[in-house]
Amino acid sequence: MTFTLLVADPGSGLLGAAVASRSLAVGNAVIAVDPAVGAVASQAWTNRELRARMLDALAEGRSPSEVMTLVPQWDDDAERRQVAAMLPTGESDTRTGNGTSAWAGALVRPGLVVLGNLLTGPEVLRAVAESYGAAGSDADAGSVGLLARRMVAAMLAGEHAGGDRRGRQSAAMIVTRARSGRRFPPELDLDLRVDDDEQPLQRLASLVETQLRDERSRPPAGSAFERADGA
Repeated sequence: MTFTLLVADPGSGLLGAAVASRSLAVGNAVIAVDPAVGAVASQAWTNRELRARMLDALAEGRSPSEVMTLVPQWDDDAERRQVAAMLPTGESDTRTGNGTSAWAGALVRPGLVVLGNLLTGPEVLRAVAESYGAAGSDADAGSVGLLARRMVAAMLAGEHAGGDRRGRQSAAMIVTRARSGRRFPPELDLDLRVDDDEQPLQRLASLVETQLRDERSRPPAGSAFERADGA
């Protein structure tokens, strides 16, 4: 009931995750990014706990492929889950359980993972991957904003190709620079959610532009205005 994009650009040190679904508040359930570790997703009949387990395993030095083999050990109902894990290097892997609702599948390419279930078909994943790839390497400039725009455009391409076959309701995006040292909560550069909307990806695109505009108008760090105005 969801399609998700995970990306990493080791050249710029950027990580990103985006998701769209016919379910309410998908951003609260599916994606997670730890700037010191990587990006993960847990969807289908979602087990939210798997996100923390996958990130912890990556932090321990496990590869994404090793993490996928551990999922059935962590979850008695793993065949109903669809999961993915990605390192900041771009190395990644996915697992789609046999009990996941059709159409379900994944694409894995260098620095990119697209996975989904309850989709109209594989054309959704192809559209996301092709749109993201066709945008070039904007992320190489090291800009959170450019990567966010590239990702939301790719997700919109997936929606236009069919998306979630039940319709649409929510979307979310996280984009951050890789950082050393784990923190809780993680320090993220962009963390936006649209929990309930008739056009959630279009609304998400608007929120991305709002945040980027606000950041351009923000006073320099440490200025008197910033100290008085708080966050």
